[in-house]
Amino acid sequence: MTALVLVSVFLGALLLVVGAFVFINRRRLSAADAARIRVGDSGGILRSETPLSILKDERVSDLATLNQLLSGRGFTILLEKELTHAGSRQKPGEFILFTVLAGMMGLTIAQFFLGALIGLVIALVSASIPWLLLKRKQGIRRRKFEVGFPDALDLMTNALRAGYSLQAAMEFVGRESPAPLRQEFLRFYDEQRLGVDVRTALMAMQERIGTEEARLFVTSLVIQRETGGNLVELLTNIGNLIRERLKFQANLETLTAEPKMSARVLAGMPFVMFFAVYSINPQYMQPLINEPIGKLVMLYALISVIVGYFIMSRIADVDM
Repeated sequence: MTALVLVSVFLGALLLVVGAFVFINRRRLSAADAARIRVGDSGGILRSETPLSILKDERVSDLATLNQLLSGRGFTILLEKELTHAGSRQKPGEFILFTVLAGMMGLTIAQFFLGALIGLVIALVSASIPWLLLKRKQGIRRRKFEVGFPDALDLMTNALRAGYSLQAAMEFVGRESPAPLRQEFLRFYDEQRLGVDVRTALMAMQERIGTEEARLFVTSLVIQRETGGNLVELLTNIGNLIRERLKFQANLETLTAEPKMSARVLAGMPFVMFFAVYSINPQYMQPLINEPIGKLVMLYALISVIVGYFIMSRIADVDM
């Protein structure tokens, strides 16, 4: 009976998340369907019932009430920047809704088994999962950019040596480079073609990427355009500097691998021991699960494990 209730709660929460996603993205999905209809199997172009616009969609949510509530807020602007750094197409309103739904799912399941107090902590932990996934996506995108950026600079210097202008060289790099470099360089090229000043387009590119390499690259280009100099030599030196920096980072990650792994092992050990003892002797663990003092001890242990893990991870994370 307990397992049936748990499965029902999980399926209900899953359907709620899927339904909310479809409802929030209904306009985007309908636009995609309309595009497929216009293209069709035969390649014919049909008239769309939904008017298309080339203007940037500045709404933070497709829900009018939520859009009005979040528009212009400092928190919304910061969240939009974080989503941009992760390369996510989600709007801030969608991300906030998923965070709330994740917290509700954690609260519902934990309160059913562990009580209201621990359920509140579990809700906070589950609500932080979308943020952790966002940070992980940012790290993956940042790493791809750092690894591919020196090769992109080599392509740009070769294009400049061949007589390309800066804008044409940026387009060439965008067409020949993998993601996420492709999107950023091509977006810079499109923006300056539409009349955006080169300096403004470069600063916007730096803001979207948000890495030290991008800041170094953009700052060097802006200074070179104002003071002059050999652009090819400048980009060559930047590429060599970034490669040396990547080598140093690799050596640093090797040296900090042991404390990072220790943090993971120590954080996972209490959970492994709990389930191991519970599987061997369930009655031995019943006071810890059923008694109020036992629930408080479990809550304290959970908070201690989370805090200890983040402290050890922070110690092993060396900022450069």
